[in-house]
Amino acid sequence: MMNLSDIRTYARQLHLRGIESVEIQAGERLISIRIDVPASSGGASASPAAPIREAAFIDVRSATLGRLLRSQADRLPVPIEPGDEVIQGQLLALVVLDESLEPVHAPVDGAIGAVLAAEGQIVDYGMPLFQLKPRQR
Repeated sequence: MMNLSDIRTYARQLHLRGIESVEIQAGERLISIRIDVPASSGGASASPAAPIREAAFIDVRSATLGRLLRSQADRLPVPIEPGDEVIQGQLLALVVLDESLEPVHAPVDGAIGAVLAAEGQIVDYGMPLFQLKPRQR
């Protein structure tokens, strides 16, 4: 029987190899894993929400795959927005897979420069979720 850790491992391997989906038969169970691949920009229209990346910003990335929660009643009552000041270790978002909640924390003190993933969006390992401008010491 497959557990959540096995599924995450398969999903990570799919992502690393550029494979978009796979089906795994385990006994009578069939598990389908699909990795959402962002549509390539064909030049027709650039996303107006796409931020310009500056060298002074760092990306805060997802450590797992799942659905992004930028707000949640108990732990994140107000979503983090561009311009918000954050401190190292502050909870920025949650990534949900099944009933598992994986926190996304600010790696350093600073200001949010951009939110790169939408509420409810499927995110993948290593996907940038926020841009953070570290505070000068």
